[in-house]
Amino acid sequence: MEMKRWWEMKMNVGDRDEMQMEMMEIMRCMALFSKEAISKGMNPFVFVVYRQAFATLALAPFAFFLERLTPSLNLYYIAMNNTSASFAAATTNMIPAITFILAIFLRYER
Repeated sequence: MEMKRWWEMKMNVGDRDEMQMEMMEIMRCMALFSKEAISKGMNPFVFVVYRQAFATLALAPFAFFLERLTPSLNLYYIAMNNTSASFAAATTNMIPAITFILAIFLRYER
């Protein structure tokens, strides 16, 4: 019998909804913490470096064992420096569209 990885296992709908709510709460707290740090004068580029360093330390064991990598969201923190946290969170949804447009310009998509 083949052993399934944790992301291939089926979950109950209630468990999945609960996990989604917890992830939304983590993202909300991260947005508030980020806005507070940047509002008090922290350079957004320095904040991104600190965030990526912490994420590397926190995710490295998972990446090592599960062979996965995480993308960066630098655009989110640059936008937060000049706007509100709500607007910066809304612009996060534009990242896939920007990525697709860049892929077209760089001829990765046809």
